[in-house]
This record gives sequence, structure tokens and C-alpha cells, in this order.
Amino acid sequence: MKAVRSVLLVHNEPDAFRGLEELLHEQQICTRQAHQCAEARTLLKEAGPMDLVLTDVMLSDGGWKDIIRLVNKAAKGTPVIVMSRVVSMRLYLDTQDAGAADFIVPPMAPRDLAYTLNTAIEKSSPKPPRLVRSDQPSSGGELRRRTAMPG
Repeated sequence: MKAVRSVLLVHNEPDAFRGLEELLHEQQICTRQAHQCAEARTLLKEAGPMDLVLTDVMLSDGGWKDIIRLVNKAAKGTPVIVMSRVVSMRLYLDTQDAGAADFIVPPMAPRDLAYTLNTAIEKSSPKPPRLVRSDQPSSGGELRRRTAMPG
């Protein structure tokens, strides 16, 4: 059985993620929306850790840096993707330095955006140990666990 995943969408405009939400629901991904930093803080406390947070750069009571801080405080390791209509290398570098998993510039087709979100979730998910055959002889060709090496 596939685990249910959850994504927090943070944007000033209530309908900004309508198409994306429908697509994620089709993929059995639950979505929650917040329209301000304060609302995101409350959702992160009440709903528990999310698998991913997608945030706009500017919110009425803060911005992307505030969201990254909130997420790191609530559930360190949760990927945050920052979205901005402004194409800026400085902003991109700032988001990466602050720990954002990705930086995207709309418009994006909903399927492309869903792929980006799923990729960020997969990269942040712990990988199970690989099973490999032992080099040492044993009865029945015993399989042993080996932690996957980065690479």
C-alpha cells in the first residue's frame, strides 16, 4: 500500500494552485493551503509534518525566508520549493543558500509542476537499505542488508 503524501501550498491568491491541487489529488497526494505565514505556522503545528512545502516568494505577512524557517522549526528536512514570477539569479542563489530544495518560475504546466514536486519529495525520502548477496559463503545464499552508498 502506497503511503499518503501531503503538500502544503502557500500563496497569497486562493485560486493560484487550483489546477495543481486537482492533479496532486489524482496522484493520491493530500494538499493543504495557507495564504499567509501565520496560517502556514498553524497548519504545520496542527497537521503535523508535510512531505513538501511550495511557497510563493512574497506573502502578506512575510516571505519565503519565513516559510523556510517555519518548516525547519516544525520538521527539519522537509523540502521547500520557492516560486517566483521574477527571474533573478540573486534570488535563486539566496533561496538555495537558505536551504530551498528548488526554485521555480511560473507559468509551468500543472503536470511539470507535479513532477517537480514529486521529485523533491522522492529526493528527501529516506531510502531503504539495499539487499546484496554476502561475499562470504553461507547456507542458502543468505542476503544481508547493506546501507546504500551515496552516489
